[in-house]
Amino acid sequence: MKEWKWLTDSIPRGQADAVSMSQLSTLHQMSARKVRLAIENARRDGVLICSSERGYFMPVTVDEIQTYTRRTSARIRTGRACLAPFLRELKKAGV
Repeated sequence: MKEWKWLTDSIPRGQADAVSMSQLSTLHQMSARKVRLAIENARRDGVLICSSERGYFMPVTVDEIQTYTRRTSARIRTGRACLAPFLRELKKAGV
């Protein structure tokens, strides 16, 4: 069994029933950091776990997948933009 299987069994289907990080942490009696790592590993293994302002959920509609994908893509673009000046500075320093 995958090390994150316990997690996917406790994440509901559909955004309307999303569960918060604090609920997952309490339910499994572990730190939010460990739960986040389990979510990351499950996603890397191909499990569709979406997140929103309501919490974590397994998508049941294409719209839920599209919304999650758009939000995540926007965060990635913002992260790259924030990282760019640091990368330029490292390049100037010859690193």
